[in-house]
Amino acid sequence: MTSGLSLSVCMPALNEEKSIREAVEDLIDTLSIHLGSLEIIIVDDASTDNTLHIAEQMAGELGEVKIIRHQRREGIGACYHDALALASGEYFTWFPADHENSAAEFIGCLPYLSLDTAVTCHHLGGDPRSLWRRSLSRSYTWLLNKTFGLRLKYYNGLTIFPIGVLRSLSLSSQGFLFTAENIIKATKRGYRVMELSVPLSGRKAGSSKIFAPSSLMQMLKDILGILKQQRRPPR
Repeated sequence: MTSGLSLSVCMPALNEEKSIREAVEDLIDTLSIHLGSLEIIIVDDASTDNTLHIAEQMAGELGEVKIIRHQRREGIGACYHDALALASGEYFTWFPADHENSAAEFIGCLPYLSLDTAVTCHHLGGDPRSLWRRSLSRSYTWLLNKTFGLRLKYYNGLTIFPIGVLRSLSLSSQGFLFTAENIIKATKRGYRVMELSVPLSGRKAGSSKIFAPSSLMQMLKDILGILKQQRRPPR
């Protein structure tokens, strides 16, 4: 199947030298035949290993790859926003440089995309992570649903948005809450968000940075920021 869709993919990267090339090659090998054009924007968040060097090599080899370099760590949400500002595709998503997800997750999303519809993936029933991680994920989803009056199954999955939808929203989350913020604000604005069930392939190298104290503090700050925006009276 060939589609005329143009897709830009943000790949946030912080010390992912062991997996970033594999993640980029997975995107290209899996998606190129399904899209009119593919753009991969690697945002190096001030890595201290060889991540940037590998990214630069790929940018020289592969026409699909572009690079943004942060001189200091700004957070995964900031990586997403910077890539969004640069992106040229009609649709926009993100993909982890640790390659915890498979690019095949996107294939099922493509037929459902439209200019007022975002498609997101959840892993309920196909999550190989520990019981502790799955329990935390479900608690996080419950908390966000209760806080924002929604009934979604998952907030941290890969989500393809029409780029015009994202650029119409006031996005501010600097940390890992950025995926939830996008979905919450799009839903509140009346855009459709479709949820699809896909298995999670699982991390092959490294460890998650979401539980670092700085990440958790930023997540709390971002939740409070979204609540403040939601309660602000319209002008």
